[in-house]
Amino acid sequence: MRILYNIFFLIFGIIYLPYLLFKGKLHRDFLQKFSFLPEEIKHIKKPLWIHAVSVGEAAIATKLAKAIKETFPDARIVISTTTRTGNDMACKTSQGSVDEVFYFPLDVSFIVSRAVRLIDPGIYIMIETELWPNLLEELKRRQVPVILANGRISDNSFRNYGRVAFIVKKILNNISCFCMQSDTDAGRIIKLGASPGKVSVTGNMKFDVETPDQPEIGRKSLGFGDDDEILVAGSTHYPEESMVIDLFKELRERKKNLKLVLAPRHIERVEAIKIYIEDKGLSYSLFSDIHSRKESFPSGSDILLVDTIGHLKDIYNAATLVFVGGSMAKRGGQNPIEPGVWGKAVIFGVHMFNFREIADIFVQGGAAACVKDKTELKNKIEDLLNNEKKRREMETNALKIIRDNSGAIKKTVNRIGEYMAVKR
Repeated sequence: MRILYNIFFLIFGIIYLPYLLFKGKLHRDFLQKFSFLPEEIKHIKKPLWIHAVSVGEAAIATKLAKAIKETFPDARIVISTTTRTGNDMACKTSQGSVDEVFYFPLDVSFIVSRAVRLIDPGIYIMIETELWPNLLEELKRRQVPVILANGRISDNSFRNYGRVAFIVKKILNNISCFCMQSDTDAGRIIKLGASPGKVSVTGNMKFDVETPDQPEIGRKSLGFGDDDEILVAGSTHYPEESMVIDLFKELRERKKNLKLVLAPRHIERVEAIKIYIEDKGLSYSLFSDIHSRKESFPSGSDILLVDTIGHLKDIYNAATLVFVGGSMAKRGGQNPIEPGVWGKAVIFGVHMFNFREIADIFVQGGAAACVKDKTELKNKIEDLLNNEKKRREMETNALKIIRDNSGAIKKTVNRIGEYMAVKR
Protein backbone atom coordinates (compact mmCIF):
# COMPACT_ATOMS: atom_id res chain seq x y z
CA MET A 1 0.00 0.00 0.00
CA ARG A 2 2.82 2.40 0.90
CA ILE A 3 4.64 1.65 -2.38
CA LEU A 4 1.47 2.33 -4.38
CA TYR A 5 0.92 5.58 -2.46
CA ASN A 6 4.48 6.74 -3.23
CA ILE A 7 4.12 5.89 -6.92
CA PHE A 8 0.80 7.73 -7.12
CA PHE A 9 2.24 10.79 -5.38
CA LEU A 10 5.28 10.92 -7.67
CA ILE A 11 3.16 10.55 -10.83
CA PHE A 12 0.80 13.26 -9.57
CA GLY A 13 3.77 15.52 -8.85
CA ILE A 14 5.23 15.06 -12.32
CA ILE A 15 1.88 15.87 -13.92
CA TYR A 16 1.30 18.83 -11.59
CA LEU A 17 4.66 20.55 -12.16
CA PRO A 18 3.80 21.90 -15.65
CA TYR A 19 0.58 23.35 -14.21
CA LEU A 20 2.52 25.14 -11.46
CA LEU A 21 4.99 26.44 -14.04
CA PHE A 22 2.17 27.69 -16.29
CA LYS A 23 0.44 29.39 -13.34
CA GLY A 24 3.68 31.02 -12.20
CA LYS A 25 3.55 29.27 -8.83
CA LEU A 26 7.07 27.89 -8.97
CA HIS A 27 9.36 30.02 -6.81
CA ARG A 28 12.93 30.06 -5.60
CA ASP A 29 12.08 28.16 -2.40
CA PHE A 30 10.13 25.42 -4.21
CA LEU A 31 13.00 22.93 -3.77
CA GLN A 32 12.27 22.96 -0.04
CA LYS A 33 9.31 20.73 -0.90
CA PHE A 34 11.89 18.11 -1.89
CA SER A 35 13.61 18.48 1.52
CA PHE A 36 16.34 20.86 0.33
CA LEU A 37 15.79 22.86 3.50
CA PRO A 38 17.45 26.07 4.75
CA GLU A 39 20.92 25.43 6.15
CA GLU A 40 19.97 27.10 9.45
CA ILE A 41 17.56 24.27 10.31
CA LYS A 42 20.46 21.85 10.79
CA HIS A 43 21.75 23.96 13.69
CA ILE A 44 18.47 24.11 15.64
CA LYS A 45 18.52 21.41 18.31
CA LYS A 46 15.36 19.33 18.71
CA PRO A 47 12.87 22.02 17.63
CA LEU A 48 9.12 21.87 17.96
CA TRP A 49 7.99 21.50 14.36
CA ILE A 50 4.58 23.12 13.75
CA HIS A 51 2.92 22.51 10.38
CA ALA A 52 0.24 24.80 8.94
CA VAL A 53 -1.27 24.51 5.45
CA SER A 54 -2.19 28.02 4.41
CA VAL A 55 -2.96 31.51 5.74
CA GLY A 56 -5.59 30.60 8.35
CA GLU A 57 -3.60 27.74 9.83
CA ALA A 58 -0.37 29.78 9.69
CA ALA A 59 -2.00 32.52 11.76
CA ILE A 60 -2.93 29.92 14.38
CA ALA A 61 0.55 28.38 14.23
CA THR A 62 2.28 31.68 14.98
CA LYS A 63 -0.08 32.42 17.88
CA LEU A 64 0.57 28.95 19.27
CA ALA A 65 4.32 29.41 18.84
CA LYS A 66 4.25 32.69 20.78
CA ALA A 67 2.26 31.06 23.59
CA ILE A 68 4.71 28.16 23.76
CA LYS A 69 7.65 30.58 23.96
CA GLU A 70 5.97 32.48 26.79
CA THR A 71 5.58 29.25 28.78
CA PHE A 72 8.82 27.59 27.65
CA PRO A 73 11.30 30.39 26.78
CA ASP A 74 14.06 27.93 25.82
CA ALA A 75 11.92 26.14 23.22
CA ARG A 76 13.16 26.23 19.64
CA ILE A 77 10.33 26.34 17.09
CA VAL A 78 10.14 25.93 13.32
CA ILE A 79 7.04 26.29 11.15
CA SER A 80 6.30 24.66 7.80
CA THR A 81 3.53 25.67 5.41
CA THR A 82 2.15 24.21 2.19
CA THR A 83 1.20 27.38 0.34
CA ARG A 84 3.14 30.50 -0.52
CA THR A 85 0.55 32.76 1.12
CA GLY A 86 0.80 30.68 4.29
CA ASN A 87 4.58 30.96 4.18
CA ASP A 88 4.36 34.73 3.77
CA MET A 89 1.95 34.97 6.71
CA ALA A 90 4.18 32.86 8.96
CA CYS A 91 7.28 34.90 8.07
CA LYS A 92 5.44 38.15 8.65
CA THR A 93 3.90 37.34 12.03
CA SER A 94 6.36 34.99 13.70
CA GLN A 95 9.37 37.21 14.42
CA GLY A 96 10.80 36.62 17.86
CA SER A 97 9.04 33.32 18.50
CA VAL A 98 10.00 31.14 15.52
CA ASP A 99 13.51 30.17 14.48
CA GLU A 100 12.79 29.18 10.88
CA VAL A 101 9.93 29.05 8.36
CA PHE A 102 10.04 26.65 5.40
CA TYR A 103 7.88 24.71 2.94
CA PHE A 104 6.40 21.36 3.90
CA PRO A 105 8.04 18.39 2.13
CA LEU A 106 6.14 16.26 -0.35
CA ASP A 107 4.81 13.13 1.33
CA VAL A 108 7.05 10.66 -0.50
CA SER A 109 8.98 8.22 1.68
CA PHE A 110 12.55 9.20 0.78
CA ILE A 111 11.71 12.92 0.80
CA VAL A 112 10.08 13.01 4.23
CA SER A 113 12.73 10.69 5.63
CA ARG A 114 15.42 13.18 4.65
CA ALA A 115 13.38 16.12 5.96
CA VAL A 116 12.81 14.51 9.36
CA ARG A 117 16.49 13.60 9.60
CA LEU A 118 17.57 17.18 8.83
CA ILE A 119 15.05 18.83 11.15
CA ASP A 120 15.38 16.21 13.90
CA PRO A 121 12.26 17.48 15.71
CA GLY A 122 11.58 16.93 19.39
CA ILE A 123 7.82 17.20 18.83
CA TYR A 124 5.70 17.50 15.66
CA ILE A 125 2.49 19.58 15.89
CA MET A 126 0.01 19.75 13.01
CA ILE A 127 -2.66 22.45 12.91
CA GLU A 128 -6.10 21.02 12.20
CA THR A 129 -6.28 17.68 10.38
CA GLU A 130 -3.31 17.20 8.03
CA LEU A 131 -2.87 13.44 7.77
CA TRP A 132 0.23 12.65 5.69
CA PRO A 133 0.85 8.88 6.02
CA ASN A 134 4.55 8.73 5.14
CA LEU A 135 5.53 11.63 7.36
CA LEU A 136 3.56 10.34 10.34
CA GLU A 137 5.00 6.86 9.94
CA GLU A 138 8.53 8.25 9.75
CA LEU A 139 8.00 10.35 12.87
CA LYS A 140 6.68 7.35 14.79
CA ARG A 141 9.65 5.26 13.64
CA ARG A 142 11.93 7.91 15.14
CA GLN A 143 9.78 8.04 18.30
CA VAL A 144 8.83 11.69 17.78
CA PRO A 145 5.57 12.62 19.59
CA VAL A 146 2.90 13.82 17.17
CA ILE A 147 0.22 16.26 18.37
CA LEU A 148 -2.89 17.24 16.42
CA ALA A 149 -3.73 20.79 17.53
CA ASN A 150 -7.04 22.56 16.89
CA GLY A 151 -8.29 19.32 15.39
CA ARG A 152 -11.47 19.31 13.37
CA ILE A 153 -13.29 16.84 11.14
CA SER A 154 -15.67 18.58 8.73
CA ASP A 155 -18.83 16.92 7.43
CA ASN A 156 -17.18 16.15 4.07
CA SER A 157 -13.95 14.91 5.64
CA PHE A 158 -15.84 12.60 8.00
CA ARG A 159 -17.73 11.05 5.10
CA ASN A 160 -14.60 10.69 2.95
CA TYR A 161 -12.44 9.30 5.76
CA GLY A 162 -15.21 6.89 6.65
CA ARG A 163 -14.98 5.29 3.21
CA VAL A 164 -11.37 4.28 3.91
CA ALA A 165 -11.66 3.91 7.67
CA PHE A 166 -9.27 0.92 7.81
CA ILE A 167 -6.50 3.09 6.31
CA VAL A 168 -7.33 6.15 8.40
CA LYS A 169 -7.23 4.12 11.62
CA LYS A 170 -3.69 2.99 10.84
CA ILE A 171 -2.64 6.60 10.19
CA LEU A 172 -4.26 7.81 13.42
CA ASN A 173 -2.30 5.23 15.40
CA ASN A 174 0.83 7.28 14.62
CA ILE A 175 -0.55 10.30 16.49
CA SER A 176 0.23 10.68 20.19
CA CYS A 177 -2.34 13.32 21.20
CA PHE A 178 -5.52 14.74 19.69
CA CYS A 179 -6.52 18.27 20.81
CA MET A 180 -9.95 18.65 19.22
CA GLN A 181 -12.06 21.76 18.78
CA SER A 182 -15.38 20.34 19.97
CA ASP A 183 -17.18 17.30 21.34
CA THR A 184 -18.41 16.59 17.80
CA ASP A 185 -14.87 16.61 16.41
CA ALA A 186 -13.66 14.41 19.29
CA GLY A 187 -16.46 11.91 18.69
CA ARG A 188 -15.70 11.77 14.98
CA ILE A 189 -11.96 11.20 15.38
CA ILE A 190 -12.69 8.37 17.85
CA LYS A 191 -15.17 6.78 15.42
CA LEU A 192 -12.44 6.91 12.75
CA GLY A 193 -10.09 4.95 14.97
CA ALA A 194 -8.32 7.27 17.40
CA SER A 195 -7.78 5.85 20.88
CA PRO A 196 -10.23 7.62 23.27
CA GLY A 197 -7.46 7.98 25.87
CA LYS A 198 -5.47 10.16 23.46
CA VAL A 199 -8.37 12.51 22.66
CA SER A 200 -9.28 15.68 24.56
CA VAL A 201 -11.42 18.72 23.76
CA THR A 202 -9.33 21.89 24.09
CA GLY A 203 -11.52 24.26 22.08
CA ASN A 204 -11.02 26.27 18.92
CA MET A 205 -7.89 28.41 18.92
CA LYS A 206 -9.47 30.73 16.38
CA PHE A 207 -11.51 32.19 19.24
CA ASP A 208 -8.29 33.32 20.96
CA VAL A 209 -7.98 36.62 19.13
CA GLU A 210 -6.51 39.78 20.59
CA THR A 211 -7.74 43.08 19.22
CA PRO A 212 -5.55 46.17 19.60
CA ASP A 213 -6.80 49.04 21.76
CA GLN A 214 -5.91 51.42 18.96
CA PRO A 215 -6.54 49.50 15.71
CA GLU A 216 -4.54 50.66 12.72
CA ILE A 217 -7.55 50.39 10.43
CA GLY A 218 -10.87 52.01 11.28
CA ARG A 219 -13.57 54.04 9.61
CA LYS A 220 -11.68 57.29 10.14
CA SER A 221 -8.39 55.94 8.79
CA LEU A 222 -10.30 54.73 5.74
CA GLY A 223 -11.85 58.15 5.31
CA PHE A 224 -15.47 57.24 6.08
CA GLY A 225 -17.69 59.74 7.85
CA ASP A 226 -19.33 59.24 11.24
CA ASP A 227 -22.74 59.03 9.59
CA ASP A 228 -21.73 56.49 6.94
CA GLU A 229 -23.12 52.98 7.28
CA ILE A 230 -20.58 50.47 6.02
CA LEU A 231 -21.41 47.04 4.67
CA VAL A 232 -18.26 44.86 4.56
CA ALA A 233 -18.49 41.81 2.29
CA GLY A 234 -15.45 39.71 3.19
CA SER A 235 -13.75 36.78 1.44
CA THR A 236 -16.30 36.67 -1.36
CA HIS A 237 -16.27 34.23 -4.27
CA TYR A 238 -17.87 34.32 -7.71
CA PRO A 239 -20.77 35.13 -8.13
CA GLU A 240 -21.16 36.69 -4.67
CA GLU A 241 -19.46 39.93 -5.72
CA SER A 242 -22.05 40.68 -8.40
CA MET A 243 -24.83 39.70 -6.00
CA VAL A 244 -23.59 42.06 -3.30
CA ILE A 245 -22.93 44.89 -5.74
CA ASP A 246 -26.46 44.57 -7.14
CA LEU A 247 -27.96 44.61 -3.64
CA PHE A 248 -25.81 47.55 -2.65
CA LYS A 249 -26.94 49.59 -5.65
CA GLU A 250 -30.58 48.85 -4.85
CA LEU A 251 -30.22 49.66 -1.15
CA ARG A 252 -28.37 52.91 -1.90
CA GLU A 253 -31.50 54.30 -3.52
CA ARG A 254 -33.12 54.34 -0.07
CA LYS A 255 -30.02 54.77 2.11
CA LYS A 256 -27.73 57.40 0.61
CA ASN A 257 -25.08 57.11 3.35
CA LEU A 258 -24.47 53.40 2.70
CA LYS A 259 -20.94 52.41 1.62
CA LEU A 260 -19.65 49.02 0.50
CA VAL A 261 -16.28 47.48 1.29
CA LEU A 262 -15.74 44.47 -0.97
CA ALA A 263 -12.89 42.04 -0.25
CA PRO A 264 -12.69 39.09 -2.69
CA ARG A 265 -11.14 35.88 -1.35
CA HIS A 266 -8.75 35.79 -4.32
CA ILE A 267 -7.36 39.21 -5.15
CA GLU A 268 -6.51 38.19 -8.72
CA ARG A 269 -10.24 38.61 -9.39
CA VAL A 270 -10.10 42.32 -8.59
CA GLU A 271 -9.77 43.30 -12.28
CA ALA A 272 -12.97 41.46 -13.23
CA ILE A 273 -14.80 43.03 -10.28
CA LYS A 274 -13.68 46.51 -11.35
CA ILE A 275 -15.32 45.96 -14.74
CA TYR A 276 -18.57 44.81 -13.15
CA ILE A 277 -18.65 47.83 -10.83
CA GLU A 278 -18.16 50.20 -13.76
CA ASP A 279 -20.80 48.41 -15.84
CA LYS A 280 -23.26 49.07 -13.01
CA GLY A 281 -22.50 52.79 -13.13
CA LEU A 282 -20.77 52.77 -9.75
CA SER A 283 -17.35 54.05 -8.74
CA TYR A 284 -14.63 52.45 -6.64
CA SER A 285 -11.37 53.13 -4.84
CA LEU A 286 -8.61 50.61 -4.08
CA PHE A 287 -7.67 49.81 -0.51
CA SER A 288 -3.98 49.61 -1.46
CA ASP A 289 -4.02 53.28 -2.50
CA ILE A 290 -5.67 54.40 0.72
CA HIS A 291 -3.59 52.21 3.03
CA SER A 292 -0.13 52.65 1.50
CA ARG A 293 -0.44 56.33 0.63
CA LYS A 294 -2.47 57.24 3.72
CA GLU A 295 -5.15 58.74 1.50
CA SER A 296 -8.82 59.06 2.44
CA PHE A 297 -11.70 57.22 0.82
CA PRO A 298 -12.90 59.66 -1.85
CA SER A 299 -16.31 61.03 -0.95
CA GLY A 300 -17.49 60.41 -4.50
CA SER A 301 -16.64 56.71 -4.52
CA ASP A 302 -19.29 54.11 -3.84
CA ILE A 303 -17.19 51.03 -3.15
CA LEU A 304 -13.87 50.39 -1.46
CA LEU A 305 -12.30 47.39 -3.22
CA VAL A 306 -9.78 45.48 -1.11
CA ASP A 307 -6.88 44.39 -3.33
CA THR A 308 -4.44 43.22 -0.64
CA ILE A 309 -3.97 40.12 1.54
CA GLY A 310 -3.99 40.09 5.32
CA HIS A 311 -5.92 43.30 6.06
CA LEU A 312 -9.54 42.10 6.04
CA LYS A 313 -9.57 40.98 9.68
CA ASP A 314 -8.74 44.57 10.70
CA ILE A 315 -11.02 46.17 8.11
CA TYR A 316 -13.95 44.44 9.82
CA ASN A 317 -13.43 46.92 12.64
CA ALA A 318 -14.87 49.65 10.42
CA ALA A 319 -18.05 47.74 9.57
CA THR A 320 -21.62 48.55 10.48
CA LEU A 321 -22.63 45.12 9.21
CA VAL A 322 -20.70 42.15 7.78
CA PHE A 323 -21.49 39.58 5.11
CA VAL A 324 -19.16 36.55 5.25
CA GLY A 325 -18.43 35.27 1.74
CA GLY A 326 -18.01 31.77 0.42
CA SER A 327 -21.33 30.94 2.07
CA MET A 328 -23.68 31.67 -0.82
CA ALA A 329 -21.31 30.29 -3.48
CA LYS A 330 -21.03 26.82 -1.93
CA ARG A 331 -17.36 27.28 -0.99
CA GLY A 332 -17.76 26.42 2.69
CA GLY A 333 -17.82 29.98 4.01
CA GLN A 334 -15.15 31.82 5.98
CA ASN A 335 -14.46 32.36 9.65
CA PRO A 336 -17.15 34.51 11.37
CA ILE A 337 -14.87 34.91 14.39
CA GLU A 338 -12.83 37.58 12.56
CA PRO A 339 -15.70 40.11 12.48
CA GLY A 340 -17.06 38.73 15.75
CA VAL A 341 -14.01 39.82 17.77
CA TRP A 342 -14.82 43.42 16.85
CA GLY A 343 -18.41 42.94 18.02
CA LYS A 344 -19.99 43.03 14.58
CA ALA A 345 -23.34 41.63 13.50
CA VAL A 346 -22.77 38.94 10.87
CA ILE A 347 -24.76 37.52 7.97
CA PHE A 348 -23.83 34.44 5.97
CA GLY A 349 -25.39 31.92 3.60
CA VAL A 350 -26.28 28.31 4.24
CA HIS A 351 -23.04 26.88 2.81
CA MET A 352 -20.83 27.29 5.89
CA PHE A 353 -19.73 23.66 5.97
CA ASN A 354 -16.04 24.51 6.53
CA PHE A 355 -17.02 26.43 9.67
CA ARG A 356 -20.21 24.60 10.62
CA GLU A 357 -19.51 24.35 14.34
CA ILE A 358 -18.57 28.03 14.64
CA ALA A 359 -21.46 29.15 12.44
CA ASP A 360 -23.92 27.22 14.61
CA ILE A 361 -22.49 28.82 17.75
CA PHE A 362 -22.95 32.28 16.27
CA VAL A 363 -26.50 31.66 15.05
CA GLN A 364 -27.64 29.95 18.26
CA GLY A 365 -25.98 32.68 20.32
CA GLY A 366 -27.86 35.41 18.46
CA ALA A 367 -24.75 36.94 16.88
CA ALA A 368 -25.35 35.94 13.25
CA ALA A 369 -28.15 35.48 10.75
CA CYS A 370 -28.17 32.70 8.13
CA VAL A 371 -29.89 33.38 4.79
CA LYS A 372 -30.68 30.99 1.95
CA ASP A 373 -30.73 33.23 -1.14
CA LYS A 374 -30.22 36.71 -2.59
CA THR A 375 -33.68 37.93 -1.60
CA GLU A 376 -33.24 36.90 2.03
CA LEU A 377 -29.77 38.48 2.05
CA LYS A 378 -31.15 41.81 0.84
CA ASN A 379 -34.01 41.75 3.33
CA LYS A 380 -31.72 40.87 6.24
CA ILE A 381 -29.19 43.58 5.38
CA GLU A 382 -31.95 46.17 5.12
CA ASP A 383 -33.58 44.98 8.33
CA LEU A 384 -30.39 45.20 10.38
CA LEU A 385 -29.38 48.55 8.93
CA ASN A 386 -32.78 49.97 9.84
CA ASN A 387 -33.07 48.28 13.25
CA GLU A 388 -30.21 49.56 15.37
CA LYS A 389 -31.50 47.88 18.55
CA LYS A 390 -31.50 44.43 16.95
CA ARG A 391 -28.06 45.05 15.46
CA ARG A 392 -26.64 46.18 18.83
CA GLU A 393 -27.97 43.01 20.46
CA MET A 394 -26.17 40.91 17.87
CA GLU A 395 -22.96 42.87 18.45
CA THR A 396 -23.14 42.28 22.20
CA ASN A 397 -23.83 38.59 21.62
CA ALA A 398 -20.79 38.31 19.32
CA LEU A 399 -18.46 39.63 22.00
CA LYS A 400 -19.98 37.28 24.57
CA ILE A 401 -19.42 34.28 22.28
CA ILE A 402 -15.77 35.21 21.78
CA ARG A 403 -15.29 35.64 25.52
CA ASP A 404 -17.05 32.38 26.45
CA ASN A 405 -15.08 30.29 23.92
CA SER A 406 -11.57 31.65 24.42
CA GLY A 407 -8.75 29.81 26.18
CA ALA A 408 -8.01 27.02 23.69
CA ILE A 409 -4.40 28.07 23.15
CA LYS A 410 -3.59 27.82 26.85
CA LYS A 411 -5.16 24.37 27.09
CA THR A 412 -3.25 23.23 24.01
CA VAL A 413 0.06 24.54 25.35
CA ASN A 414 -0.56 22.60 28.57
CA ARG A 415 -1.00 19.39 26.56
CA ILE A 416 2.13 20.10 24.53
CA GLY A 417 4.00 20.77 27.76
CA GLU A 418 3.31 17.22 28.94
CA TYR A 419 5.29 15.88 25.99
CA MET A 420 8.05 18.44 26.36
CA ALA A 421 8.58 17.31 29.94
CA VAL A 422 8.93 13.69 28.74
CA LYS A 423 11.43 14.64 26.02
CA ARG A 424 13.72 16.54 28.40
